[in-house]
Amino acid sequence: MHSRWLLNLGLLVLVAGLALLAVFRPGPQQDAAGPPLTALDPESVARVRIEKPDREPGVLEKSAGAWRLTSPVPARANRFNVEALLRLARAPVAARLPAGEETSQYGFDSPQARVWLGDEEIVIGGLHPFKNQHYVRYKNETVLIPSHHVAVALYPYGNFIDSRLIEEELKPVAIRLPGFTLTLKDGAWQKTPRDEKLTTDRIHDFVAEWRNARALSVERYSGKPALKRVIFTLTKNGKTENLVLGILAYEPDFILYRPDEGLEYHFPEEIGKRLLRLSAGED
Repeated sequence: MHSRWLLNLGLLVLVAGLALLAVFRPGPQQDAAGPPLTALDPESVARVRIEKPDREPGVLEKSAGAWRLTSPVPARANRFNVEALLRLARAPVAARLPAGEETSQYGFDSPQARVWLGDEEIVIGGLHPFKNQHYVRYKNETVLIPSHHVAVALYPYGNFIDSRLIEEELKPVAIRLPGFTLTLKDGAWQKTPRDEKLTTDRIHDFVAEWRNARALSVERYSGKPALKRVIFTLTKNGKTENLVLGILAYEPDFILYRPDEGLEYHFPEEIGKRLLRLSAGED
C-alpha cells in the first residue's frame, strides 16, 4: 500500500511538472503591440544607407524592382535580408523615454549603427540591460524596440550579398569543366567524353546543382590566381553569353571567383567535390 501511494505521488508530481512546462515553455518570439517606429511604407524605400563604427558604409539601391548592393562593393543583393532590414521602419515601439532625458547612457554617444531609409535616419543605440530590446533614436525621440528588428542592420555587408552563384534567370546550355564538357542538345544534356553509364537524369541533376548553388559566404576577390576554370554558356532573353568562373581553392573551402563581379564564393569542400565530379554512381 505504501509503495502504491508513493507511485501515485510520483505520477502526480510528473503530471504537474509537464503541465508547468506546457504553460511556461517559451514559444515563437512575438512582438508586443505598439505603434510603429515610423510612418514609412517599406515598399516606398528605394535607397538604404548603413553606417557603423570603423566600417565602410553600406549602400543598397532599388532599380526596376530589384535591389543591389552598391557600396562598399557592387553586388546582387540578398532580397530576404533587405526586406528584413526594411521592416525596421515598422518595428513596434515598446516604450518611449521622457523628452529631455540624458541619453548618453543608452549608447548614443557611440551608436552601433545609423540607418537611413530613404531620407529618414534611425540611430541604433545600446541593448537594454534586462530586456531583449534596443534603444533607438528617431526624429529626436528615444524609444525601445524589439532587438530582432535591429539585428539585420548590424550584419556585415557580406550578408546583404546574394549568395546564389548564378542568377536564376540565366539558363545554361553548355558547361566546360576540368576534364569534361556538358552540352544541351535537343533538350537533353550530353557529356563529352561520353559515359555510357550516365543517364540523362543524372546529368540534369548535376547541372541543377550548379544552377542552384549557394555559397556559405561571399567576399571581395583576394587576388589569388585561378587554379582551373569553369566556363558556362548561358542564355537570357534569347541572347547568349559566357560566364567564366575561376577555381581559387579546393580545400578547406571550395572557392569560386566571378571576375565579372569581383567576388569570391566560398563553399564547403564537399560541395566542391560534388560540383566537379560527375559519375553514374552518385545521387
